[in-house]
Amino acid sequence: MGLYSPPPPARPFSDDKSTLLTSWWITAMCAVIIILRLIGRYIRVETLFGEDKIAAVALIPLVLRMAFVHPILLYGTNNVLVDDALALTPTDIHNRSIASRLVLVSRILHPAM
Repeated sequence: MGLYSPPPPARPFSDDKSTLLTSWWITAMCAVIIILRLIGRYIRVETLFGEDKIAAVALIPLVLRMAFVHPILLYGTNNVLVDDALALTPTDIHNRSIASRLVLVSRILHPAM
């Protein structure tokens, strides 16, 4: 028994559209909640506390992570089984290579949120 499981089969982008849409909606709702919190605090006390500034800074990795996840879901990664039916062009291979690198960046940004 090996340490790693086999890679999953390749999926077309049409199967990932709902995941992409849901990810953008969740990111947008989180950003709206943070912004409403900041606006509400500023209206009530006319200043922002330290935790409000931290919440504002948390918007940066939140949006950056989603910006990196978008091409990952759009192009896919190299961690898939490729069969003969899925003929990859050099451009497809290049895009998947870039998306695979972006996975690492998005995993670093995830705990920063």
